[in-house]
Amino acid sequence: MKFTHLMLALLLTLLSGCDSNPPPNTLKDKSDESIATESSGNRADMPKLEAATTEPFHIGDISAGRQVAKSSCALCHGMSGVEARSGAPFIAGLEQDYLIRSMIAYTNGARKHAEMERVTQVVGPESLANVSAYYASLDTPWTGAVADAESKSILSDKKALEVGSRIAKSCDGCHGEKGRSQKHVNTPSLAGMPLEYFEPALNSYFNGERDHELMAMFKNMLGKDDEKIRAIAAHYAVQKPEKPPRPKKGNANRGKRLAERCAGCHGYDGNSLNPYMPSLAGSPAAYLVKATMDYRDGKRNEELMQEPVAKLSNQQIRDLAAYYALQTTESPLHKDIESDGAFHPLEDGKRMAASCNGCHGDKGNSQMKNIPSLSGFDVKYLTRATKDYQIDVRHHKTMTNLVSGLSDVDIEKIAYFYARQEPIRQNKPSVDGDISRGEALASACTVCHGDKGISGDPANVPGLAGQDSFYLVSATLAYSNGKRSHESMETVVQGLTSQQLNDIALYFEAQQAEKPTTYPLYDPAKLVEERCSFCHGERGYSTQPGVPRLAGQLEPYIVLAMQEYQQGLRKDPKMTAMSDVLSLIEIKAIAAYYAKQ
Repeated sequence: MKFTHLMLALLLTLLSGCDSNPPPNTLKDKSDESIATESSGNRADMPKLEAATTEPFHIGDISAGRQVAKSSCALCHGMSGVEARSGAPFIAGLEQDYLIRSMIAYTNGARKHAEMERVTQVVGPESLANVSAYYASLDTPWTGAVADAESKSILSDKKALEVGSRIAKSCDGCHGEKGRSQKHVNTPSLAGMPLEYFEPALNSYFNGERDHELMAMFKNMLGKDDEKIRAIAAHYAVQKPEKPPRPKKGNANRGKRLAERCAGCHGYDGNSLNPYMPSLAGSPAAYLVKATMDYRDGKRNEELMQEPVAKLSNQQIRDLAAYYALQTTESPLHKDIESDGAFHPLEDGKRMAASCNGCHGDKGNSQMKNIPSLSGFDVKYLTRATKDYQIDVRHHKTMTNLVSGLSDVDIEKIAYFYARQEPIRQNKPSVDGDISRGEALASACTVCHGDKGISGDPANVPGLAGQDSFYLVSATLAYSNGKRSHESMETVVQGLTSQQLNDIALYFEAQQAEKPTTYPLYDPAKLVEERCSFCHGERGYSTQPGVPRLAGQLEPYIVLAMQEYQQGLRKDPKMTAMSDVLSLIEIKAIAAYYAKQ
């Protein structure tokens, strides 16, 4: 807080020498309260900047700011402000008031990012004024969704693909046919790797940035022939990734929490939307462990990687690798190939749910003993439960295998489909018990699960009404034998006899389930028009002082920022409220829409 006040005081001092009556500009009369909340929480504390009518007025020295950018910011943002390494956003040409408010937010905890917090503390208030003036003065074009245009353009280059296919025969011995490696400890899979990442990675072996004797030998075969390198990169980019074997070591649940620190570059589920950053989802755990340890121990030299992993223990690295290995690769390139471009998530969910209906019944209404109905479950609860099977937090071998190939978006689409289906009760009970006794005993359960088993918080606590009684008994016992973990449930189970469990389950089975409210999934253009345009402008071209432009911004950065508002890592009541009701499906759709502008 002391740093924040110091910076504000400096900015006010710098302003004191300005023309006393210039036209309004950046930090004045900001209508979007979000950035004010992030920076200081009090709009009265913020300086009011003003500018000339012809050119934007900037606090600070642009030339001095260029030097600060070179030493402190260029690694992630580049001198151009659009290089976007390490998950960084495009910042070229953003208004200085927004840049200043954003940097203050990192110093007072309204935004969480260890490296940004370190940089803003080290460079000091005057340098922040200078560097924000420098980046605000740039007019570098933003590339947005066309950042992976190179990979997409290769689809029509049949000659390059044929050449790449021939060259790749020399790589099959290690990397496997079509880049699907079977040597999981030392050799990565190359299938689906974006051309933008593949090319510099391959060249790094040739120029000595990466030390690998065998890879360096290929320099003689490819030399400096950019066309051959592009061709082999093209060949691997169009191959479809393959799921690796399940990891034998590591705790994926612990790894999921650790993965939050990697999301800026690699995405929350390991699927990088930035083609210059590699995806980790679906990579063999053994390879990820070795590669990460090599970065930590200095055997691989990459500044962006070394600091984040420097303090990880061997066990933490194994946990992180286990989590990523269990995720499903979502290749943006293959998504474009296989999609018709339309936004129809419910239809997608219905199609994918067909493979679940064999056990869970038509439209998720189970008619089988010991199989739960999925109809009417809240989207967030069903999504979370499915992911728990995926990473083996819920132990059920069949379920784990069945959902292992689903991406986070796939899971959410299926959950939306089932959430919108009408629950139907089974025809006959599957356990012996007494409903009246069960009703008397159920008071211990309704505290959390709601009156008559209709949850008042369905996103976090499942409803029990209408569920198969045999399944309810089995699921409850799973908390006592370690197949499921929940402290409150474990305590409840310990005090109940088998007959009491049957009675309670029979009572809940006899109740009629109710569908929770499920927000409809909107087309991204409609979402933007109804929820985002008021502040961020039509198609993301902001005209309000202090509100950032989103048109052309990198898709992964927008996704990451919105998820951080949902999780409270960025503190802003307005943005949190706007993003909280959005699904991952919608967030990614909005981000893709803005990135294409």
